[in-house]
Amino acid sequence: MILLLVLLAALLAAVVAPAYGHPPVTEPGVVFASGLSGPEGLAFTNDGFLVVGSKTGEIRRYTPRGSYSVLANVGEALAGLTVTMDNRVLAAAFNTGKIWSITSGGAASVLASGISAPNFIVQTRAGRILVSASTAGTIVDVTSGTPIVRASGLTFPNGMAIGIDRNLYVAETLANRVSRLRMNRDGTLGAPEIYAEGLPLADGIAFDRSMHLLVLGDDSLRVVDPRTQVPVTMADDPLLDWASNLAFGRGFGFDRRDLYMTDYGVQLGNGTTIIKVRFNHTGTKLIR
Repeated sequence: MILLLVLLAALLAAVVAPAYGHPPVTEPGVVFASGLSGPEGLAFTNDGFLVVGSKTGEIRRYTPRGSYSVLANVGEALAGLTVTMDNRVLAAAFNTGKIWSITSGGAASVLASGISAPNFIVQTRAGRILVSASTAGTIVDVTSGTPIVRASGLTFPNGMAIGIDRNLYVAETLANRVSRLRMNRDGTLGAPEIYAEGLPLADGIAFDRSMHLLVLGDDSLRVVDPRTQVPVTMADDPLLDWASNLAFGRGFGFDRRDLYMTDYGVQLGNGTTIIKVRFNHTGTKLIR
């Protein structure tokens, strides 16, 4: 019986162990698109486009072949983007403290304002819209249009992702770490707890399907193992020019094993490209 239990445990360990192989990024990166002006935020729409914001306020909508049309131009430098359940694009205007809402037809309006350096946006399963307010060190809820502080005491909160464990994960850029906060049913957030450290200038984050956390920062892509919380550098491809945000393909011609990253630029806004790399895991499904 003991031997059987040992064998069973080994089998289970093999099933849940990371299957990255060598290397985890299976092909050299390629330039998916160029000619942008300080691209930072990117996300996939519900109807099959990759949307990318820039420091000029322009939001481009890309097809899988790399062709694009301009969805809107809000005239303000944009940081993170997200796409809501009803297919609106939400864009954080870092310098002006606004969250812009853009319909699929390109109509733009201000959802919320008065936020201290809004940097990234997520929507929860319950429909709540959360924003990282970098200079205030807070996470604010802007669902109603009025910012409500849900968490504080963070060190320059930046990129965010929702895990399958229903925790909110937040990159604390100036603390070189990722913290997590419990999302409560009443909309409140638990106290931040450190999830992983040793992540220089952690910026954009995303999960693969096995809950490995991918972290961009300091011109490199790192992965955090969910069992050990230890980060490992996966890629420092020369095509990465201070890459800031990342997203896995979501179908509609975008392969789910392809990872897209925006090159914001080492001078913080002089980047011009979107990079695509082939990964050997798919991204997690959007957590709603």
